[in-house]
Amino acid sequence: MGVNDTATKLANEIKNSKEYKSFKKNMAEIKNDKECEKLLTDYRKAQVQIQNFAMRNQQLDKRTMSKIDIIQKKVYSNKKLCDYLNSEQKFTTMMNNINKILAQAVEKDYK
Repeated sequence: MGVNDTATKLANEIKNSKEYKSFKKNMAEIKNDKECEKLLTDYRKAQVQIQNFAMRNQQLDKRTMSKIDIIQKKVYSNKKLCDYLNSEQKFTTMMNNINKILAQAVEKDYK
């Protein structure tokens, strides 16, 4: 079996994995709920804002922190969003593990 055949088989295994199926199902549920979709977008923007301030070693002002706190509480109290975020994390972990395995196969050649 050649590399491309193996890669195709891996792609099919990923598509048939419980992690991907759960992630895809939960993503569809979010996309079909405009309120959830907006809240997820706001949550992602808040995460980026926090990261940007942290990279610049700056503190968020109280008003911004309060807004972010409200968004986070709404997200964590929403079952659809929690299910989505959990499935996203599991799928991402699986993909990271696959990437790590692939990288380890050739990393000695790059040292």
